[in-house]
Amino acid sequence: MSLDRSILEYPVPLTTQTEIANRFWTPGHVPVEYLRLYFQYYAEQCRIVFQSHKMRLPLKQHQDLVEITTHILGNASRSDIKERLIGKYDAADGTLDDALDASIDLAVRLVFMLDVGEFPNAFSGRRKLVWLCGPIQEFMQQTFPVQRKLSHSGLKLGRDFNVSSMVRIAGFNIELTTNLADHLRLRDADRTIMIFHHASFLRSQQQSSFFPTHFIDETLATLALLFPQGDRACKKWYNKQDQVDDLDHGVLNCGSAQRRIDTYRYWHDRLVMLKEEFDESRPSTLSQWWNDRREGTQWYTLWVAIVLTLLFGLIQSIVGAMQLYKAYYP
Repeated sequence: MSLDRSILEYPVPLTTQTEIANRFWTPGHVPVEYLRLYFQYYAEQCRIVFQSHKMRLPLKQHQDLVEITTHILGNASRSDIKERLIGKYDAADGTLDDALDASIDLAVRLVFMLDVGEFPNAFSGRRKLVWLCGPIQEFMQQTFPVQRKLSHSGLKLGRDFNVSSMVRIAGFNIELTTNLADHLRLRDADRTIMIFHHASFLRSQQQSSFFPTHFIDETLATLALLFPQGDRACKKWYNKQDQVDDLDHGVLNCGSAQRRIDTYRYWHDRLVMLKEEFDESRPSTLSQWWNDRREGTQWYTLWVAIVLTLLFGLIQSIVGAMQLYKAYYP
């Protein structure tokens, strides 16, 4: 069977990719062209977790991992899953308990694209999520609660609220993340906005009962805002972020953008914070001044003033040069 291959084998064969995808999600819901990108993430997560535990995890084959995900998707509690695994594995050096916890966390990471668990070798800048007890559905509800505490009075999500404008006009940095919990998070230290761009994964989860109701659709709606369908500037920016085969181009086709901020429930507060930061940002370079047309009248007034200043300066220089010439050659 394709699942009998080593879990650390890379690249993962296409037949194995397809089999794993069908076990993790609804069969046929993930585009074949997306599997390459996802299994880069799959291999990277396996490497991080195995290295963090010095290669002492009981998992050897993909089948071992799939068995754990079957228990998780059956909505068994974490303690029940662990009990089922204890009877199957043993560890002579007494590390079984930690190894099983790491194996369960790895399975959750791969199925839901969430950075669950604490691993020494994992990127420390990411938000840490720890699933301690109960079924996974309960954990997901706690991880993605409704967030509508901030006021959105006077805020409008205009057409300029997209990744291209955020970079060219407001001077933000954009980090494409594989951790869904970090989506739309603003890192103040370096003005970096984190964006979960795996739209194909999100579409595979639209029928999932593990995420809160309408959460996946709303997340796709935020991508439609940030990557407007048919926007050439956003497409050009996205294509420059990595090799063509290493990007999920489904992010450029997320449908019509929902620009009423009051319709967002789970991402509402992060959108409010981003929009306020975007509106308050002021250009700091000439190119940003040129691209910043959020205040149309002010933009035209500014550049008319600049052109007139340059024109009058040029005229004065010419007149001065002519006067100087006449002074020497009357």
